[in-house]
Parts: sequence; structure tokens; C-alpha cells
Amino acid sequence: MKRQHSLARNIIGIVLLLETVSAVALLAGIIFHERHTQLSAFDATLRGQAQSIVGAVQDAEDEGDKIVLVPGDLQLPRRSVYRVQDERGEVIGHAGNLEGLNVPTQPIWKDSVDGVEYRFMQMQGLRTVDPGRPDGGVHHTVNVVFGMPVGHVWHEVLEAVRFYILLTVLLMAVTTGIMILTLRRALHPLDELAIEASRIDSGRWSFEAPKSAHDLKELQPLAIGLEAAVNRLQRSFEQQRRFTSDAAHELKTDVAIVKSSLQLLSMKKRSTEEYARGLDLCLDDFLRLERTVQEMLTLARVEHEDNVTYVVPQPCSLSEVVKDAMQHASALAEVRGIRMKLTVSDSPLVRLDPRDALLVCSNVLLNALQHSNPESEILLHVGQSQGQAELLCEDEGEGISEEDLPYVFEPFYRGDASRSRKSGGTGLGLSICRAICKRGGGIIHLENREEGGAIVRVLLPLASYPTTTA
Repeated sequence: MKRQHSLARNIIGIVLLLETVSAVALLAGIIFHERHTQLSAFDATLRGQAQSIVGAVQDAEDEGDKIVLVPGDLQLPRRSVYRVQDERGEVIGHAGNLEGLNVPTQPIWKDSVDGVEYRFMQMQGLRTVDPGRPDGGVHHTVNVVFGMPVGHVWHEVLEAVRFYILLTVLLMAVTTGIMILTLRRALHPLDELAIEASRIDSGRWSFEAPKSAHDLKELQPLAIGLEAAVNRLQRSFEQQRRFTSDAAHELKTDVAIVKSSLQLLSMKKRSTEEYARGLDLCLDDFLRLERTVQEMLTLARVEHEDNVTYVVPQPCSLSEVVKDAMQHASALAEVRGIRMKLTVSDSPLVRLDPRDALLVCSNVLLNALQHSNPESEILLHVGQSQGQAELLCEDEGEGISEEDLPYVFEPFYRGDASRSRKSGGTGLGLSICRAICKRGGGIIHLENREEGGAIVRVLLPLASYPTTTA
């Protein structure tokens, strides 16, 4: 099983890592500073001790013209070593094993004596023997090399750093505890949001993010997004449920009508003409059932393509498609005595499959014919508006009631509680139009005219590439 990661644990780990790096850098600085301080004090001690040796040589009672050093006059630290030479290199005093000691040119250096690390300093002084003589006495140059072990310097440094290490560990432990408590409190709104979201199921779609999630700037977009997503899912499931229920009702009604017609024919013997009329009625009902199923499949196809990559092979002329739709509807318009008039201010190309564009135009026109009064007129206009292709369809029918307007694009909706079949439609035409327009990046809108009747407005994106003609 894949290991889960904890956001709080990751944050604490990152902060602790940063604190550790900072503490290590701080301790390195403290060690460097303490070492520099201790070595400065150590060098001062070396200088003082070397000067005391030079002073001891200067104050000693000399034998003739020679200079001497009396070790008993010196009070030197334990384990310290020294060597005193005159200008001829003759050793006049020493302590410790300094044979083979390499004396460099710089005044202070490090070297080992019997496997122990020492820090040395060399210093020169002047000793004058019998300064009262007429020639001013005899002048001797004294060269002093003095050294002390540096082990205790590092001991002092570590003692000083140990306090800072303990203090740093204590501070990190305290800050870790405070950070854990603070993170738990800070992540509490996220826990509340998760608990509220976990209550969503197929029987409970209501979701409202807790106030703590809305009050937190970082969580507010997530809370708003979850609420919007759940609301969209709720609407989608309600539409599916309603579509399934309506589809079942429609199909059941059509099947019941066909069944009733067949039962009526079989109840008694009838003439050939009566059987023929009955079968024609059954055939009409079967054709309507077939048309309903076909439109349901069309709506399902269009809505499915809305969720996948939709590629239009070639754009089409909206005005030409409208003319084709008018030609297909001319027979129905003639039967009902309705005049259709088309005006074209522009011939835009739209990014729709020609079959889908014809389906939109035909359904819009058929809807206008079904709801128009006999001997009325339908006005169609094709042009451009707001940088998009525009189709307007105005009829002089009864219009749409205000309470029905928000639902006219819902599947199987006819604005009639009894689902009257007088219009002959299935209630899917405008739903298919909306799905096709939405998939193509356009919109469709229906509203009532002030003069009476309704007006349908379709806006579709213009094609961004030209068509090629053979």
C-alpha cells in the first residue's frame, strides 16, 4: 500500500531542518568566535611569558662578558617549554625537548613536542653587559622561543560551546511543541472541511463549507470551489434523474397508446378499411416513438461530445444552413399558412459541423412553426453581433409564460403539466439546440417579444480559418 504523507509532518520536518541548519551555522560561528577569542588570550599569555624570560636574562648576574639565565627566577606555566640563545646560537637556557624544532620566520606558529600540539612564539631582546664601561659595554642579542600546549584552549572552546548547544536543543524542543500545537489549530478548518465533505452521498447533496474554512484566506478558494462543484454535480444528477424519469414517461406513454390501439382493433371484427386506419394510427405512434428515441440518442451524443475533444472538419455558412432548414420546413409552413422571411446582413462561417448546424436551425424553426398562429409570419435574420455569428428567429405566436421561460431548454419540457401532444414535438428540440451551441462555444436564448410571440437568439463563434473551394 502506498505510504500516505502528512502535511503537518512535512511542515514540521521542513521547519526543524531549517532550524537545525541555522543552529549548526550559529554554532559554527560561535566556535570560530570562541576559538579566535581563546587563541588571542593564549597568544597574549605567550607574549607575556616570553617577555618575562627576556627580562630574566636582562636581570641576571652575568659571568664576565657572557649572559646567563637563572631558571629559578622564572615562574612559568606547567608543561611549558622554552629555549634561549644568544646571537651566536649558543643555548643559554632551555626547558623541554626542543631538539629538531623548526623555527619559521613568523613570530607565532604551531608544532608538536613529544606528540603534543604546542603553540610557539619567538621574541628577541637586547642584553648589555657592563654598560658603565667607556665603550658602552658588551651588547648581546637574545632570541627566546617559548611554547605552551594548546589542548586546554580547545577545552575552553568546547566548554563555552556546550552551553549554546544545550540552549539550542532546548529552544528547538520548545519551538517544536509550539509549532505542533499551532499547526493543529491552523489545520483545524481543513479537518472541518474534510468532515463536512465526507457527509456528501447520493442521498445528501447539500454542502456548505464551514465558516472557519471561509474565514481562512488560503482555504476560501477551496471551500468555494467545493461548494460550486457539489452544486454542479447536484444539478447534473437531478437533470439525469429528471431526464430518466421523463424519458421513461414518454416511452411508456407511446407504448401504452400503441398497445391501446392494438387492443381496440382486436376487441371485435372490423372491416378492411377500419383495420387499415387503425394500423396507420399505430404506425404514426411507432414513428413518433422512433423519433423520440432518435432525439434522445442525438442529445446523448451531443452532450457526450461536449466532454471530449471536439474537432470540426470544416466550417459552414450559417445563412446557407438556414436556407436549407427553411426548405425542409416549407411543407409544414404551407399547410399551416405561415410565411417565412429571411434577411441576411452578413454570411458568417461558424465552427459547427454542417449537420449539427442544420439540426439547430431546423429545431429553432420547427419550434417557431409549432407555436405560431395560422396565417402569421416568421422572421429570420442572419448576421454578426459582438464578434459572433447571429441567428434571430421571431414568431407571432402565443409566446412563453414567464414561469416557463427558465425551463424551456430542459429535456421533455413543454410548459404543459398534462404533456399535451398537440404540437407533435417530443420536448427535446431546444435541449438539443442548447447542447450543440454549448459544445461549439456559443449560446442560445429565448424571450418574449413586446408585440407578442417569442424570439430565439443564437450566437456562435466565427470560424478562424477560411474554407477551401474545389
